[in-house]
Amino acid sequence: MILRRIIGKEILQAIRNRQVLLFGLVVAALLLAASAVGYVSFDRQRAQMARAQQERRAEWLGQGEKHPHIATHFGTFVFKPKTGLSFFDYGLEAYTGTSVYLEAHFQHEFMFRPAQDHSALIRFGELSGALVLQVLLPLLIIFLCFGAFTQEKESGTLRLALSQGVSRRQLAWGKVLAYYSIVLALLVPTLTVALGGAFWQAGLPWTGDLARRLALLAAGYAGYFFGFVCLGVLVSAWARSSRNALLALLTVWIGFVIILPKTTAALGDNLHPLPAMQAYQQGISRDVDHGLPGDTTKAGRSARLVRATLRQYRADSVQQLPLNVEWVTAQAGEDYLDRVQTLHRDSLRQTLERQNRLSSYASFVDPFLALRNLSMALTGTDLYASLDFQRQAGAYRLGLIRTLHADAAKNSKYGQFFEYHPGQSLWASVPDFSYRLPAVGPALRPYGLEIGALLLWVLGLPLALHLSVHRFPL
Repeated sequence: MILRRIIGKEILQAIRNRQVLLFGLVVAALLLAASAVGYVSFDRQRAQMARAQQERRAEWLGQGEKHPHIATHFGTFVFKPKTGLSFFDYGLEAYTGTSVYLEAHFQHEFMFRPAQDHSALIRFGELSGALVLQVLLPLLIIFLCFGAFTQEKESGTLRLALSQGVSRRQLAWGKVLAYYSIVLALLVPTLTVALGGAFWQAGLPWTGDLARRLALLAAGYAGYFFGFVCLGVLVSAWARSSRNALLALLTVWIGFVIILPKTTAALGDNLHPLPAMQAYQQGISRDVDHGLPGDTTKAGRSARLVRATLRQYRADSVQQLPLNVEWVTAQAGEDYLDRVQTLHRDSLRQTLERQNRLSSYASFVDPFLALRNLSMALTGTDLYASLDFQRQAGAYRLGLIRTLHADAAKNSKYGQFFEYHPGQSLWASVPDFSYRLPAVGPALRPYGLEIGALLLWVLGLPLALHLSVHRFPL
């Protein structure tokens, strides 16, 4: 009964505070606006990518009669489709590229990075629903909670409440539950309208994986806000004045959302620098031409394969072989190129992981980093989703080239090139590219530290409040 009265009193007092109410309405309006803008951008880009994919597929099927190896150089584009939740959290999609041109002998750079068309201000983040919840809503919580105890200390009502038998813990938890109820009352209808409207307009299919992603997103953000409410009440309980409490909480907020993220990113880049693009490409070319450690040169590998093929078919010359060995060696070269690229890509991925590991460790003192990384993972807009798209695109490229080279080896004669020119039936035997987003379990696997850090935030702050609040100064 006492706890219920405390909750009711705090909610009524917060509603009467016009500044807090106005700030809450502004945050809700920003959240709706960010979701609407994000959906419009998502819908436009999704339609553009789908149309571009159809056009490239039509070009591939309609390229006419030509030698299969010429078709491998004609190539095609593949596009990373927009994930269903990317309108809420843009993640790294502005930086990682959304399409790539596939052809023989080369692994082209991923293109169409929206960040290239923006000013340097994009580094501070684009306005999205995730940004509003991660950055602006904690500010609302700070303004809601900073005077939880200090205002009652300054007015003298705190001693009066305690003299009537109300415990400090009852006061603290009554205030926490009241403020958290206000936050949820603001967010639940707003997010229901924003997300529900977007899903209805987009006609996105409801799947078990999507439901799990939404449930985990809701749990992560709910825990994040609960920790901030507990922090605000805890600081207010120990502060001597409302001014001191507000300054302390604002300092913490600046450290969480500005200083620590920028510092960890810069430190990671300095400690584990990425190779220059030119050096990276030169390393791949060198390993292809001269061979990986323990391997011979490109010419030596081709000669060895020809000798092995002759022995396999017990032939004295390449003209006696039942297949065109030119395209067997050409495909072997593509397989070796894929092997070299995989090794260099793995080395690059390991460097990126070492850079990101710093922010993972820092998330134990900064819940913003933990939630930001987990939010990107659950919406399919993080680094690992981009790397998975690159992996699937590379596998598709290799399969496309292997199909065409196998046909050329089987149906053309050694030394002939333009004499063999199949048509659309061969091009149609190569299926269209279809990217599949990893399930939620594998998507979260690299983020064990962030999950632990967020759990520590959710459990540690309430525990600290419960254990220390009975000793705060009056």
